[in-house]
Order: sequence, then C-alpha cells, then structure tokens
Amino acid sequence: MKKILLLFAAVGMFSLSSCSSDDDNVDNDTISEVFQVNVNFLAPSYSIVQPLNPAIYSSDVVLVYRQIGLSGNKPIWQSVPHTLYLDEGELDYVFDFTESDINIYLQSTYDLALTPELTQNQTFRIVIVPGYFSSTVNVNDYEAVMNALSRERGGLPEIQVIE
Repeated sequence: MKKILLLFAAVGMFSLSSCSSDDDNVDNDTISEVFQVNVNFLAPSYSIVQPLNPAIYSSDVVLVYRQIGLSGNKPIWQSVPHTLYLDEGELDYVFDFTESDINIYLQSTYDLALTPELTQNQTFRIVIVPGYFSSTVNVNDYEAVMNALSRERGGLPEIQVIE
C-alpha cells in the first residue's frame, strides 16, 4: 500500500511540475514601436508627457533620441539622457517612463529662456523595445538600434509622427 501511495505521489509531482503560467514574465512577442514627437518646452516645467496607448509591458524598455542636426538630408540622433555644457551653464535632456506614459524634461543650471534654440522646435524619437532586446545592441546608437530592429522584424518599424 505504501508503495502505491509513493508511486501516486511521484507521478503527481512530475505531472504538476510541468505546468506553469509564467507568460507575463517574458514578452518576446512585443512588437517594437517608434514614435516621433516635435516639442516646444515651456516654462516653468520644461516638460512634456507623451501618453502610451496602448500601455507597454512592464518588461519593455523605452529609448529616447534627440535630433541634433542633419547630415545632408539624414537626421543625426543623440541618445537621451544627454548633458550640454554651454557658456550659460549645463542643460540636461532627461526622460522617465511608466507603462502608460513617457516624460521628457529639461534640467539646467541657468534660465532656459536664454537658449530658446534648445527648448523650442525639438524633435525626439521614442523607441519601445522588448527588455531582452536592449541587452543585445548598443542602445546609445540610434542607427544600431534601428538596424537590429530591421533584422529582427524583417524590415524597419513604421515611425509614427505625433503632433
């Protein structure tokens, strides 16, 4: 009798151990998204909040790049956060995010009204990628990120321009 109970216990342990529900711990099926926003930062907050609809997964990573110029007709992208050292003082482009929004904001050691060329008509690219992806590519290099996304997806992701 003890042997039969032991056999049932062993079979029960093996059959139950094969079940799992860890689907929300891995999101390798997340579709990468790219948004472009044009921003005029206004006093006093010098901040913009971009809602994410639909919300992203908690394991997703948000990358932000600021357009700093053109090379011919091709934009030059710089990763954020980034600090500029100016005659007026230091200016930081910074961001944070939740599952439902992204906040891009400026921090400075001087009055930002002195440099409207750095607060007005700014263009940012927001790239949302699965968490595992950010460990496989240099996320500070916009071109490397887009090339890796293109290889993974079989083409470049569509860039959604938000006004």
